[in-house]
Amino acid sequence: VQQLVICGGLLPANGDGDRIKAALREINVELPPLCESIVVQVMPGFGEPSNACLPQLQFHSSLFQFQSSNFKRVGNPCGFKLGPMDILGHSGQPVKDLLRCAQLEPMEALEMCLKARHLAPTAPDTLPTQPFEESDPFVMDAVPHLLFSGGHSKAETKWCDAGEQRGTQCICVPAFAKHHAVVLVNLQNPREVRIEDFGS
Repeated sequence: VQQLVICGGLLPANGDGDRIKAALREINVELPPLCESIVVQVMPGFGEPSNACLPQLQFHSSLFQFQSSNFKRVGNPCGFKLGPMDILGHSGQPVKDLLRCAQLEPMEALEMCLKARHLAPTAPDTLPTQPFEESDPFVMDAVPHLLFSGGHSKAETKWCDAGEQRGTQCICVPAFAKHHAVVLVNLQNPREVRIEDFGS
């Protein structure tokens, strides 16, 4: 494993101060040893201590009592390159808003976003976003190798034809509290995906 992306759910959503403090104490114990061996990226999600509108800003550095070059605080949505792969995703709010507006399954909604080349098709009508005048930050300028959405009730993966010479691996990442699993992707071949289930 080269890198771990935590796409939302790191801290209690809309939690009171005591719950957030308790979660931070645990995070500040558990994450430093992990960061000694792999890169860990953390994204804010719905109700977590960041701005409410998309795009969400990265978590403030004062929340974490450790420093590591392998620990990356990133925004939501987040796009990056890892080896030969272009990776793009969010913590789940755009897909969940699509489900509220249409009778779709999470994977169907994520695939619709890919085909539309837009991360948040319902924004800003029913999904709060910051105002933008010059350009739309949710438009996909290029088709990613991997498109993910976090915070779902279960893990799902699907290889989708993106209308290019190559396809895109779409992944609905489970909220760990709902489905104790991580999704592992082969960086050399994104078709190869494994769901590592840790049980209930």
